[in-house]
Amino acid sequence: MNSSYNGGDCIDPVIKKEINDLFYHHCIPVEQVIYGTIRPDRNFSYPDFLSSYEWVERETGFFPIFYAVGPCDRGILMTGYSDNWTVWTGGDFEQGVYRKKYRKRGEFPNLAVFSFDQIDGVFMDYMSWHIALNAYPNGRTVTPCERRMIFKPSWTCRRWMQAALKGTHSVQLVAPELPLHRAEHVYVRNSETRRHLERMGFADVEVLRVRGDKKTRMTHGKNHDIASDRAEIMPRSN
Repeated sequence: MNSSYNGGDCIDPVIKKEINDLFYHHCIPVEQVIYGTIRPDRNFSYPDFLSSYEWVERETGFFPIFYAVGPCDRGILMTGYSDNWTVWTGGDFEQGVYRKKYRKRGEFPNLAVFSFDQIDGVFMDYMSWHIALNAYPNGRTVTPCERRMIFKPSWTCRRWMQAALKGTHSVQLVAPELPLHRAEHVYVRNSETRRHLERMGFADVEVLRVRGDKKTRMTHGKNHDIASDRAEIMPRSN
């Protein structure tokens, strides 16, 4: 991993977990899960955003896997895990009338979130990342000023982690690999999926349901509820 940025300015990698209740989260379809380490393949990236991912590769020295950074109640919502329960998926105009499209029974994805207490990588400002995400597909480059907005090279590791913990910034981390077998916690949509992953060798697998529109309710088991605003979906690189 290349930990330097823009002529030698330091981007602090994640060395160790410095603040309690801070985790790194990645969402993945269950059918892609292995008990081991996944390394990203650009051939499976979203084609529209591949040029932006390759810009991250040039800046960091590796093709990225994206992690949401933050406590469980906010971090998981950034990953796209709530897609498990998304009914309305968009729509099309038919004879001049806009008609919404809804998922039917059997059409819902089966996504799992793997959460970690330590990942080596490079922090990025998630909201500022959208500058690069939109620039390269439209034939534009990221300016030096925009690079600084995205990577904030003057920020220390602790400052990034405090921002994620307090919610002052939406923080993501890019890393060269996804070590699924090292996950501290795994969250799944139902008991059948939990049993499937446990048979694969995963421990600490928990059913976590996310429901709602304006407010998202995260339900752990039967008694523990956390209500939080819905976050935007972080792009998944594979």
